[in-house]
Amino acid sequence: MKIVVIGSSNIDMIAQVNHLPMPGETVGQARFMQAYGGKGANQAVAAARMGGEVTFVTALGNDMYASMLKEHYSKEGIATDQIIIDTQNPTGTALILVAENAENCIAVAPGANGALSIAHIEQISKTLEGADMVVMQAEIPYETIKQVALMAHRKGIKIMFNPAPACYIDSELMHIIDILVVNESEAQYISNSSIEGDNIDQIAQKLRDAGAKAVIITLGHRGSYLKTESEAYFIPSYPVKAVDTTAAGDVFCGALAVACVNGCINSDALRFASAAAAIAVTRIGAQPSIPILSEVQDFLKQ
Repeated sequence: MKIVVIGSSNIDMIAQVNHLPMPGETVGQARFMQAYGGKGANQAVAAARMGGEVTFVTALGNDMYASMLKEHYSKEGIATDQIIIDTQNPTGTALILVAENAENCIAVAPGANGALSIAHIEQISKTLEGADMVVMQAEIPYETIKQVALMAHRKGIKIMFNPAPACYIDSELMHIIDILVVNESEAQYISNSSIEGDNIDQIAQKLRDAGAKAVIITLGHRGSYLKTESEAYFIPSYPVKAVDTTAAGDVFCGALAVACVNGCINSDALRFASAAAAIAVTRIGAQPSIPILSEVQDFLKQ
C-alpha cells in the first residue's frame, strides 16, 4: 500500500538546557546535537519505519544538506525521485531548545520548504498515481496543500491532513479530508473554540461538522480522542518517562497512516500510533527518536 507524504524537510539544531529561557535570558551549559527533522520528513520516516511503502515529495536547498538528506531518506527505504531542489534558498532549518522536563520551543526558518509550490502540481499529480493515501502538514504553502488534496480526492485517494503549525482550513478543503489530526491548540484555533473541562467531544464534533470525516485530537501525555460518524472514544497514552517531546505528533501521524492505509481508522490504529509516539518521547531528537516496527510491536506486547 503506497503512502505519499508531501511536506517539509529541516535540519534540526538542538540544544538541551536545564530550563527554557525567558525573554532576554541566556541559559548556559547546553548540550548540542544536530539531527534531521521537518514535519513532512519526520512523518515520512515514521511511516517507512512502520513498514509503509513511502514516497516523499519535499524541497531541499542549495547547500550541502540537500545531498545528505536525500541519501538519508533513501537509506530509510523512502522513494526520493520526486524531491525538488530549490537553487534560490537554503534547506529549511529548525532551532530547538529542549528542557529537562521534556518541554521544548522551536523556531523554524522554512527556506526551500516554501518552494514546494503549485508550480510543481503536475509533477506531484503523477506521483499520486497508484497511491492509497496522501499525508500532508502545514509547513509548506497552503495553496499546494489544497491543490494536492483536490487532486487526491478526484483520484479516490485517502487524505490525512495534520495542520501543524495551526492554519486556517477553508470549507472546500475541510470537506475532502478523510483524517484530520490536530493537537489541542490546533483544534482550538481551527474550531475557533476553547477546550475547557470535558468538552473535547464537542470540539471534535465541530470539526466534523465543518467537513472532516474523522477527527483525532491528540492530548499529549493524556492520550488521544477519535470522533467519526459512528464512533467516539478516548485512548489513554502509555506511561513512559519523557525526555524530549519533539516530533511526537509526527511519529503519531506517520504510524497512524500505516495503520489506516490498509483498513479503517479505529482504536487499534490509535493504540499503534500512540505506542510509536510513546517510544519516541523517551529519546532525544526528531528522526533519531523514531522507533522501528518491531520495537512498537514489542512495546504493545508488554
